[in-house]
Order: sequence, then structure tokens, then C-alpha cells
Amino acid sequence: MIMYDLYPCQFETLARVELEAAIQRRTQVVPIASDMVLARVLTRYKMFLRTSDLGFGCHVMMDGYWEIWLTRFLARTLRPGMRVIDVGANFGYYTMLMADIVGSAGAVIAVEPNPDTAELLLRSVQLNGYAGHTAVLQTALGAEDAASAQFFAPDGEPKNAAIGGAHGRAGQEMTVPVTCLDKIAGRWGPIDFIKIDAEGSEEAIIAGMGSVLANSPPAMVLEFNAHRGNDPRGLLSRLLAVYGKVAEIGFDSALVPVTADTLLTSCPGEDRLLYFSLDRG
Repeated sequence: MIMYDLYPCQFETLARVELEAAIQRRTQVVPIASDMVLARVLTRYKMFLRTSDLGFGCHVMMDGYWEIWLTRFLARTLRPGMRVIDVGANFGYYTMLMADIVGSAGAVIAVEPNPDTAELLLRSVQLNGYAGHTAVLQTALGAEDAASAQFFAPDGEPKNAAIGGAHGRAGQEMTVPVTCLDKIAGRWGPIDFIKIDAEGSEEAIIAGMGSVLANSPPAMVLEFNAHRGNDPRGLLSRLLAVYGKVAEIGFDSALVPVTADTLLTSCPGEDRLLYFSLDRG
């Protein structure tokens, strides 16, 4: 029975069921304030979460992990010293994992437009001792460095917050700053890896990283849903012109080669985690 903290390098040494059980045994939640708790995540990270978060926070508070297949994939793919960007960082689950793996020799840029979520993310970064190599940018990303955009955060589902209006849903509308990945890369330097989970803004975000893709394409995990966005085929075509191939991250965390046609026609309404890389190995 494992009752000690696990390192990311151990995530692949255990079978998935063993890993999930080991993490659950170390899960702990401490109330901090009204609608706020401090949770132990992945046995070793401390995260501030909202008790009103019914889509992400409640699962992490109960289980201590989220999307274990992507968690394991990142743990085996990232390396010390990498420069990575977490787009749509939410409360920082993947940001903590990334910061731990890349270490002080690397750098993490966590991008989160929701001001309340970004504030708690920054607190978690500081609490875990990662502030020296982790920056939190409270901004949305788009096709260009614009002034601002309307942003909507639905009640109980901050992970589904997105650029756009409420459309009759309950939640909070706000104005947030907008920049583009080319500008971030111009300030922070070459990027080795990027994760993009932006609830429908993926096309605009990719459009705003033309220089990055032309000069030094990073390895990329992209959440893709063919029913979101204006031109999903165009998005895939643009990325395939750069990378040449795409794979899907399966529930066993293994990479499965996939075609654009399959992604557009097979279960097109589902969220899928795609991986693009110039690594020909």
C-alpha cells in the first residue's frame, strides 16, 4: 500500500488503477475560507480550489487527480529545463505538474483569463515554491494582440469559461485583456511545449502563433472538438502543414495516429486530446 508522495517519473511505473488508488489515499482537503479549500493533488501539490466548482474542483477534491491519461502523458513527455505554456490553465492542475517537471532550469507560463481563477492559480504557484520559474498571465489569447474581449464564466463550471456572451446561461460576464502567443513567445523566448485547452478559441489562438509555428514549432497538446469553432478542417490543415501528422492521446495515455477526416467525422461532438510534434521517432 503506497502512502508516500509520488514523483511524476513514477506515474508510468504503476498501472493506471494502482496509480489512481495511490493518489486517492493521499488526497486531503482543508477548508480555508468561504467557498475555498486547500487540496492535496497528485500526492505532492497543494492547490487552492473553489467548493462551488462542480465541473473540476469537486472531482479533484475527491480523487486528487484529473484526466489521468493526460497526466501520465505529460509526466513522460516533459523534461527538466523545458520552456512550456499552459493555455487555459484553470486552477493550475497541469501548471503544477509542469513546473515540478521542468524545474528551476525551465520555465512555465500559465495563461488564464478568468481573474478569480488566475488569482487562486497564482497563490498555488507561490505556495508550492514554483514562483521563481512560473509566470501567471491573466489574459485571453486570440489571433492578435487586441485590447480586450467579452468573457463569460458559467456558474459552477469555471473550466468551461470562454470568450463570448452568456447566451441565456447563468454566470458572470466580464471584460478581459487579450494577447497572442506570438507576443508571449517574443517576450519569453523559444517554447518547447504548449498545451491548449480554450473552449472554442483554439482557431484564433493558432492564428495568433504564426511566427512560432514558422520559426520553431513546439510540441503541442490541443483539445479539439469538431463542433466548436468556425473552420475545424482549416485548423487541422494548418497544423498538419507544419507538423505533418497528428496523434490522439488515448485513455491509456498512449498515442494513436489519426487522420483529419476521422477527427471530423467520427464522434465529432466529443472533446479529443491531440498531439502534434516534429519528433519523427
